[in-house]
Amino acid sequence: MENLYLHVPKFDELDYRQKILGQEDTMYYNKGYNLLIENYNNETGCIDFSKKYWEKWYAKWILEAKDRYYAYIVESNTGDFVGEVCFYYEEEEKLYRIGIVIESVHRGKGYCSNGLIKLADVAFNDFNIKRLRNVIPLDREYAIKGHKKAGFKEVSIEKNQAILDLSNEDYLGIKFI
Repeated sequence: MENLYLHVPKFDELDYRQKILGQEDTMYYNKGYNLLIENYNNETGCIDFSKKYWEKWYAKWILEAKDRYYAYIVESNTGDFVGEVCFYYEEEEKLYRIGIVIESVHRGKGYCSNGLIKLADVAFNDFNIKRLRNVIPLDREYAIKGHKKAGFKEVSIEKNQAILDLSNEDYLGIKFI
């Protein structure tokens, strides 16, 4: 875990986000979900994050972020970005949802679980959040496994999706083991 850290990107570093959201091999898991955003490609799962989207996104996620957090996952030894993590408050459910994308060339190296632990550290220590949640389709077995390795517990299975939560109590328990 010490080989990673989180980095809130500067505006001129958003090219990495543009790169990974446009990679079919990275975003294939997102294919066919009919996301209700104009820049989503249902055929590939990719999201067009060209420069015309940067300013509005950066204001919402970085500059004006009160109930949300976004960062790149950085490999300490090389300084390379390997993915992204975020959390945001879901008003309807009254809880914080998370997101994680590991660039396809960096998958299978433990970055998912370690990145999630780093994200939990920020959520529970800096934002005083009580619980994080992710909802993952059951066919994404490696993603579910990575979340469980980071301490997330399966709360239920609904509509062919695993609902996984990590409480601050559970996080503190795994942190000091």
